[in-house]
Amino acid sequence: MKIAVFGSANMDILGLTDDKLLLRDSNIGTVVLKPGGVGRNIASRICEHGVECMLFTAFGSDMLAEGLKAECRRLGMDISGSLTVEGRSNIYLCVHDETGDMLTAINDMGLMQELTPTFAESIMPQINACDLCVLDANLSEETLAYAASHATVPLLMDAVSCAKARRALAAMPYLEGFKPNIYEAQLLTGCEKPEDCAEKLMQMGVKRVFISLGEDGIYYADQQERGHIPVAKISSAPKTGAGDALCAGLAVALANHESTRACAEYGMRSAAKYLSQNT
Repeated sequence: MKIAVFGSANMDILGLTDDKLLLRDSNIGTVVLKPGGVGRNIASRICEHGVECMLFTAFGSDMLAEGLKAECRRLGMDISGSLTVEGRSNIYLCVHDETGDMLTAINDMGLMQELTPTFAESIMPQINACDLCVLDANLSEETLAYAASHATVPLLMDAVSCAKARRALAAMPYLEGFKPNIYEAQLLTGCEKPEDCAEKLMQMGVKRVFISLGEDGIYYADQQERGHIPVAKISSAPKTGAGDALCAGLAVALANHESTRACAEYGMRSAAKYLSQNT
């Protein structure tokens, strides 16, 4: 089995406060610098499942980029089809509260503009030689539309954020699976309840919907089955990256032709494993 991931890679700067966050003040806590990016995170978790993975992204030319590349290679990721361009690396800055939940974040993803439809065209033969491709909405709307409409393999998309989720709209009719969180699903559909959001997303063309509900688990749906899977155990670890681990589990299960419920269950186990490793 081989899975392609087309999306972002960046360096994460994560802050976790020791106590309740005080705005407009310096808070005592922990700051961590580590490789990140939705696409890279998903690819790294896929590799941890023992599945061959190709990452198509854009790297900068600074010291952070060299660290990102080295970590990708250490995990066994194939980055031979990725771009290296002149400029600084993408950076994601996130602040968590004392429970590990994200309070706010800033993403500086300028290199993503290099991943154009022309670049997508150049890598489509490699993507279509895989068993499944994961797309993330850090890609532009034009690039997502091109990749989705020219892929001959099943596609799974991560909505990334409310600010970027609308980029997925043109790709909806081509998606085997779509993984938004509840806020992204509500934004895209105008609905409130997960079941209503899922129904609307399927009307847009998505075959299988997986809505992340945070500490309430996941809601899954297709035309034959739908349901809710709760979180087995609440972790106090920072939650950044858990959604990407969930998506990686979904990707592996989808590539293995599992049922929608089985995909959701496998995705939840993948997220739980990630959180247990980061406690």
